[in-house]
Amino acid sequence: MTQIQKYFRNSFRSLLSSNSRKKSSQRFKSKSSDQDVSENRFSVLYLLNGHYNHVGCSSQEEAQSVQSTMMTDENRIPIGIYDAKGDTFEWEMIGEYFHSQDSASEQKERLEEVLTMARTLRRRDSSWEPGVLQRPGLFA
Repeated sequence: MTQIQKYFRNSFRSLLSSNSRKKSSQRFKSKSSDQDVSENRFSVLYLLNGHYNHVGCSSQEEAQSVQSTMMTDENRIPIGIYDAKGDTFEWEMIGEYFHSQDSASEQKERLEEVLTMARTLRRRDSSWEPGVLQRPGLFA
């Protein structure tokens, strides 16, 4: 189990059990006129059974909705939302709090690990049609 998996498993579960879960605020400000809506531009990164997974979403609002749905799933631990266009990552609110408590070097290391994982998952699941994410086939 990697450092980030241990980190999120322990911190996420403890905060949820202490009733500190609140509605996720709009971290991505909605600017539908300024924002390109491209198919699967965003990926919601989460842990399931100790493995990273993602869900492709076409808009920030859709990604936030998927992430908030995962907050109620005991098996999935949401990590955050990756924006492929800007190659940026927005931590889930509890993860963001713990991430901000770390030293600058640990923050950079953890962010690089998550960005690499998001890029890898997107590359793995990309089809021959650019911009479209699919579930991996049986022989993937």
